[in-house]
Amino acid sequence: MVKEPVRILVVGGGYVGMYTALRLQRKLKPELKRGTAEIVVITPDPYMTYQPFLPEAAAGSISPRHVVVPLRRVLDKCRIVVGEVRSLDHGKRTATFTTLATEEEGAGTVDLTYDEIVLAPGSIARTLPVPGLAEYAIGFKTVEEAIGLRN
Repeated sequence: MVKEPVRILVVGGGYVGMYTALRLQRKLKPELKRGTAEIVVITPDPYMTYQPFLPEAAAGSISPRHVVVPLRRVLDKCRIVVGEVRSLDHGKRTATFTTLATEEEGAGTVDLTYDEIVLAPGSIARTLPVPGLAEYAIGFKTVEEAIGLRN
């Protein structure tokens, strides 16, 4: 009988999610090589944004590509899923997520079982209740917003 690998699910590929997966990848190197462990990272973007460098990218001092870290390059022993976790059933140890492919195909959600989970979904920028702010302001949390400010 073939035993299923132990699956560690990391929800979020930002700073905390990426460094957690990186540390797990290093600590579990023999298990990953043997196939007795698997690390899955589910994140909306295939890169981690190093936010302290966003002002330099917006000012044009550095290229926007120097603000991001491609997850597939850094986490080469992990499975990276570009998608969003919609719900968790911790009793069944199941995460339900969607990807762009499942949405385009109309396939709906996908269930993924896990043995251990790390929740690192990040934060959402809050818009203050200033009249006109939400309609006319440019955010400053993503690389795309920094490029928009620069332009």
